[in-house]
Amino acid sequence: MSGRKIPAALVVLLTGTFISTLGDSMATLSLVLEAAKTGPSWWVTEVYFAELIPPLLLAPLLGVFVDRTNAKRAWLAAVLIQGVLFAGAAVTPLFHAQVLMVALANVLAVISSAASFKLLPAVAGEAGLEKANSGLIAAMSLSTLAGPGLGGALYTASGNAWLLGFNAVTFVVVSLVIWGVVSGGKDKRMSLNTSPFTGALDGLKVMWRSPVIRPLLPILAAVIFATSIEGVAGVFYLRSITSSDTLYGFLLSAWALGSLPGSLIGAWDRIGSQHLAMVLGGAALMGSALLIEGLVPIAVVIAVAFVAGGFGNGAHNVGVRNVIHRHIPADMHGRAWAYFRVLVNTCVALGFLLGTPGIVLDARTAILGSGTLALLATVYAVWHLRKAGLLRRDTAHVPEHQRASQG
Repeated sequence: MSGRKIPAALVVLLTGTFISTLGDSMATLSLVLEAAKTGPSWWVTEVYFAELIPPLLLAPLLGVFVDRTNAKRAWLAAVLIQGVLFAGAAVTPLFHAQVLMVALANVLAVISSAASFKLLPAVAGEAGLEKANSGLIAAMSLSTLAGPGLGGALYTASGNAWLLGFNAVTFVVVSLVIWGVVSGGKDKRMSLNTSPFTGALDGLKVMWRSPVIRPLLPILAAVIFATSIEGVAGVFYLRSITSSDTLYGFLLSAWALGSLPGSLIGAWDRIGSQHLAMVLGGAALMGSALLIEGLVPIAVVIAVAFVAGGFGNGAHNVGVRNVIHRHIPADMHGRAWAYFRVLVNTCVALGFLLGTPGIVLDARTAILGSGTLALLATVYAVWHLRKAGLLRRDTAHVPEHQRASQG
């Protein structure tokens, strides 16, 4: 790890990210547990779809909005509206009304995600982009380490309204962080002398034209789809082999426990510069963990496998962010990230649908298929990218003019 100083603004932003992700993880878990407790199995899928489907419809236009406007102001406004929506969900006694408000909040999350991705290089300062992305994923991992266990215990004690309300408060905290430490004057924007809809497809085009990102996209789609099959199936499978919601929450925390060191290895220059190796190695660990989960229905064994899978998940996420940051021009970061979120949400939604017990497969079979498909996709990716010569390149040191020309 190099000795570059970590800016105070980055530390504050990472702290705010930790608090916000903690609230999100507890709120989502509370809705999932409420759905599993009070409704049919498809209610669980409904909760996850509320996070995934609505943003798909508007993400391309919201990415253009972030690239055309002051990204800091867009981020701040989106976060405040998300807080209002979660506060409304907290005081609404109807489950489906709560899900609707969460769905609307996740539309605003597209703006938040794209703006934060766009502004991160400026906040990173002399610490460097790899360390900033590593720290960001580590903050998320730390919050999801605490979130499921704490959320499961608090849900058992007080129900989901208090957890939704807590999440609303975290958005207020994040808004203060954005206002206080994020510089909004240095973000590169697209031209404003065009139609507001101009450039809606540019995020997809710039990734497709990149010689590094293009071959990764179908591979990432396959891995995301495969691992997402476990998302819904795992709720029923894991709860069947644990004795309480609290134990189920702590079992999920094992994944986050591994994700924390997995994300932090990206802060080491020698490892963090190997972006594709982090992406593919992480995918292999995730697939292996899910396969073990289905093969060995013992909580302790699954917990150990989840630590390894989480380690891979952390490294994988840092690698993906670094690849997109390094190979997409800065004035297109908002649109490119919005389209990547479209890819993620589409694959996750399809995975959740297939993983819903009773629709196609039972829970355990779905999990076995999840791990197998992820491993097969990773093996193919290693073969394909090695054949193309991409694994022998140092993707962290592509000259700036070459990165820009890829757009």
